[in-house]
Amino acid sequence: MKSPKTINWLVKFALVVTFAFFSYSQIVLAQPIYDRELTLLAGGDVEWSRIATWNLFHRDIIRYPLKFESKQEEARYPFIKIKSLLENADLTFVNLESPLSDKAKRVGAFLAPTSFTNGLKWSGIDVVSIANNHALDAGIEGLKDTLNSLAQKNLPAIGGGENLDSARRPFIFEKSGVRLGLLAYTMSENSGDSSYAQPNRPGVMSTEFSLIKTDIQKLREQVDYVILSFHWGLNNGDKPPFWVRHLAHKAIDSGADIILGHHPHYPHGIEVYKGKPIIYSLGNFIFGHNHPIWTDNFLARFTLTPKQIKKIEILSVAGENQDLAQPFLLNGKRSHKLLEVVQQQTLDLKTRMNIVGEIGVIDPATAQMPKNIVDDIIYDLLLPKQLWMLLGAILSVGVIVWFVVSKFISRRKRKRLSRR
Repeated sequence: MKSPKTINWLVKFALVVTFAFFSYSQIVLAQPIYDRELTLLAGGDVEWSRIATWNLFHRDIIRYPLKFESKQEEARYPFIKIKSLLENADLTFVNLESPLSDKAKRVGAFLAPTSFTNGLKWSGIDVVSIANNHALDAGIEGLKDTLNSLAQKNLPAIGGGENLDSARRPFIFEKSGVRLGLLAYTMSENSGDSSYAQPNRPGVMSTEFSLIKTDIQKLREQVDYVILSFHWGLNNGDKPPFWVRHLAHKAIDSGADIILGHHPHYPHGIEVYKGKPIIYSLGNFIFGHNHPIWTDNFLARFTLTPKQIKKIEILSVAGENQDLAQPFLLNGKRSHKLLEVVQQQTLDLKTRMNIVGEIGVIDPATAQMPKNIVDDIIYDLLLPKQLWMLLGAILSVGVIVWFVVSKFISRRKRKRLSRR
């Protein structure tokens, strides 16, 4: 018979072993759901055709003197220096700004071979939006080839499809107890209204708000976060115009949690509206050509739990000159220059962003600053430079027309007077 001391020791030992097992076993004692989190990494426009020609929107083109031994080498080249960052996120998203096809005829600015899908998949990108103004640069055939080549690599595409139902279909992702749903829309498509998906017609998703609102409400019950990708704004614009901000606010009022914007080719500020972040423009990420006016850009990294957006990190990436062909994380003066620009743009939107080392940090719970309708009116009245240029051009034409018409009228009057 064991002594009381031995029994006591065995009981204590059993308690310690049991405690250790329950503490470290993920099966028996799961991590509390509020401690779980995932990272979402979002980048801007990706285009790798390298065939852009001069036009009104593509002037002073910087081309890359690159030669490759194989299609695989060409497809992977732009991601080499940024691959580890893309792979490290739980979910990585970009806007695919070009159709992918080997046989469709190019009718717009861009067209990349389907081999580029290998580079996208290899890089660590997990989902792409095809809702943008270049989606049908190779027509319907090019759109279908794009969808097929992405599907063959198990790379989901949102914002476009064989018909309206497939174009509206969200991408749903779950990890660590956090469930995300992504949808994508574009304000314009270069081929016109015939490019938008219909019940029996392939195409991309427009920003018709009745559809957006219905999509949000349908997805809202299935996920913790509804994330919208918007291709919007002004080409080479330096800030979001009022119609972009209006759409963003309406989307959040309807239940969206995060908005990811792109198209202007410039990074814009971030606005926290009702506690929800709006990334108005991520800028470029990878492009098949560059322009002297284009700048460095950023990636946005979100840390999400089932209950809150813990933080948003702004990571500056190279985008000037040849660097846009193979971006990398910036550091030092160049990084701080980009972050300080974004910080000021964000402050103009009444949102705080701190610069911590080489990273911009936004806490959505505390970043939103007090503002009223007057602040919004003032911001929106300070128009982007493109609108000022347009208004200036209209005014100049108006003055010329007024001058010509007034001269014509005065001459007619003089002729009538001379006949009397």
